[in-house]
Amino acid sequence: MDEFRFLDVLAGHEVFVSSDGMTARAAAVAQPDAACESLFFPGCSLVNYAPALVAVLADYLADAGTATSTSLLCCGKILDYEQDGRRRRDAFDERLRKAVAKAGVRRFVVACPNCAAALRRAFDGVDGAPEVAALPRVLAEMGCRIDEAAVRRVLAAKGVSLPEGRTVRLWVHDSCPDRGIGDFARGVRALLPEGSVANDDPAQSAGCCGSTARAAGKEQAALAAGRRRAEAAASAQADALTTACMSCAASLTMAQNDVPVVHYLELLCDYPLDWRSLARPMALRFLLEGDEAPEAQTPCGAAGGRPFINLAPNEKEAS
Repeated sequence: MDEFRFLDVLAGHEVFVSSDGMTARAAAVAQPDAACESLFFPGCSLVNYAPALVAVLADYLADAGTATSTSLLCCGKILDYEQDGRRRRDAFDERLRKAVAKAGVRRFVVACPNCAAALRRAFDGVDGAPEVAALPRVLAEMGCRIDEAAVRRVLAAKGVSLPEGRTVRLWVHDSCPDRGIGDFARGVRALLPEGSVANDDPAQSAGCCGSTARAAGKEQAALAAGRRRAEAAASAQADALTTACMSCAASLTMAQNDVPVVHYLELLCDYPLDWRSLARPMALRFLLEGDEAPEAQTPCGAAGGRPFINLAPNEKEAS
């Protein structure tokens, strides 16, 4: 199976992720001597759903000098949902802060709104905390724009044929963690074709895609939340729901069939994704957890236990 190679500057590992985002392997490497002032932080959902996009974006940002290195680490938010989660997340945040200080990171370029919120939490009150910048905002500042023809191609791949001569209408679903900040909301809108945005209230009244209810075990409430977002898009006569969060894209797709859902990176990279097949438990999460996680990675739910890969040196490796 094809693999994508990443050098994780925070974990000090060379990581190989399978093209389907289901398996990974890692090998320790020497830490680079030069500081990494700006770091691309894709987050778990992008790594799991579209590792090819992670590879493309990492190369693009590095070639432009915008983010010279990458880290596949999880932001740690998932630990809140585990037993003794507060303690474990606080401990993870401390390890993350040490790794960031050692690497000399002054800026994160973050692909996931949840990760952006988690990183701001981890560095809240820390002197000289790194900037947390939303990837769509950074891409827009670099001059990137989404071509309407690409929008039509991606939607056509999802079975949506749009009339010629009419401007595409895209209803932007703003992510809850970006509410009141609007970094992702404004960035996505800046990337979309001129005149295509069907709603222009960046992140001030963002409704949940349903993931919060789903995390609490309330599946019907989660589906209802997703349907409400689709109804809002339909009332604005939108051709599609557009998200900045890949988890939102999966959640909104599974909640309804009336309005197609597309992540803005699908449009920017002309890379349509089938969210119904991708909406599965994440197989890969990369955590700095000492020896609490197994070194061999297996798909989520498969034999082998907890679905995390240990990127920190274990006792055997250290000796």
